Amino acid sequence: MLVVAAVALAACSSGDLSDAATEARSNASSTVEPDLVAETETTEPPVTTPPPATSNSSSTVPPAGSTTSIAPEPATTPAPTVPPDPTCPSPVDLLPADDEPVKVILDTDFAGDVDDAGALAVLHVLADAGGVEILAVMVSDGGPAPSHRAIDAINTYYGRPDIPIGVVAGVAPQAGSSYVEALAENFPNDVDDPPAAVDLYREILSEQPDDSVTVVSVGYLTNLDALLSAPPDGRSDLPGDQLVSAKVRRWIAMGGAYPDSSIHPFGAEFNFVEDATATLNAVAGWPSPALFSGWEVGDAVLTGAILQAETPPENPVREAYRLFNGGENRHSWDLTAVLVAVRGTAGFFEVCAGRNVIGPGGSNTWELEAQGPHGFLRLTVPGADVAALLDALLITPPSAP
Repeated sequence: MLVVAAVALAACSSGDLSDAATEARSNASSTVEPDLVAETETTEPPVTTPPPATSNSSSTVPPAGSTTSIAPEPATTPAPTVPPDPTCPSPVDLLPADDEPVKVILDTDFAGDVDDAGALAVLHVLADAGGVEILAVMVSDGGPAPSHRAIDAINTYYGRPDIPIGVVAGVAPQAGSSYVEALAENFPNDVDDPPAAVDLYREILSEQPDDSVTVVSVGYLTNLDALLSAPPDGRSDLPGDQLVSAKVRRWIAMGGAYPDSSIHPFGAEFNFVEDATATLNAVAGWPSPALFSGWEVGDAVLTGAILQAETPPENPVREAYRLFNGGENRHSWDLTAVLVAVRGTAGFFEVCAGRNVIGPGGSNTWELEAQGPHGFLRLTVPGADVAALLDALLITPPSAP
């Protein structure tokens, strides 16, 4: 398995992730169960082609003066109009170039699902490979679970114990957790009194060059909504929306389902539903380009079981998967969002252009707009191809001291 990890790590450094996936698929010991991969059915109505019109070209032309007339062609019902496909790939640059350094703030509802832990691990391995700097991790779920300590345990394992962590302030969605307490209690960490996420956002953004930060949200949009409406303070003279406009190059969000949330089993995706008001405000008000990785993408990519056999017990991410679902594979909603935020489409995806419109209860629809400010990811390869690469990244040992 060390061969797989080395291949993936080297590929991340060079940007050639599709080659790493090919290598990883032939060596990785985990497999993706095909019956667990979601099949998304099209919601477009079928095209009805009308029968050909009756032709009169073979009719006998009556002699001059005849009163016989040619019967008119029968009326036909026009075919229903089918909306055109979204513009894919997008002509708008919504992802980093191959050689573009990426500065990431990760915003996560860490307690609720283990793919948040997997996404943080992937981000660290990509940072080890070069080209990405982790500026901070923000927690968007409330409640008593010590998510900040569990996050610090993973950061510490990967050799970055000093990454600042912010937590949601005020009313926020709450989630129980099967693994956060264990990570906080059983793995090294030392973050006891984290600042409010909005305060930390403003501090970090104010210190960064203009147009340089990538915000990756893999949870509720509670913090981002609060950031946009934050007033000027001692950290910056700019109100929140202007600060984001000045400093954030792009926003990558795991949320929604595309091209329409009607494809989701519940009609709307979890991250968008849990704080629907924040979802509406953040998506409508975000001033920089935004790319959405939908439910249907991560649902087709199953990863994580390989951690139990190929990483040591000292790995808190391995323990998180064991406690969450017995160490089995899990859908990779958050991992795919982190991957594209750092490495672009990686030969696995295309980006479709338009505008994301949030409806009642966190539902979403897609407006076609070739030069729109938003995009959504669409898989162009089998989910197993992406899973092979992500699994190889998950088992790569830390390289940071």
